[in-house]
Amino acid sequence: MTKKVALALPEWLTAAERLRLYTPEEVIAMQLLPYTVRTLKDAAYGKRIPHTTVGRKVRFRLDHIWAIQQASDVDPAARGRRRAA
Repeated sequence: MTKKVALALPEWLTAAERLRLYTPEEVIAMQLLPYTVRTLKDAAYGKRIPHTTVGRKVRFRLDHIWAIQQASDVDPAARGRRRAA
């Protein structure tokens, strides 16, 4: 079971900025995520990352981008210790 993390976007963002939809090309051009356009589209079509579809087109809101970034985070304290060889 996956754990849902409450996303807290900055308060200073307006409603329009929070709801704006970005194309995968825009996300990559703005360097918001370290992936290729094809990787983002494949992950969205495979339902592995949060996204919105408009018609048959993949779009991302800021909270989607934030969630994708948070999913890649690693907490060193939560990782197990390696055994001595």
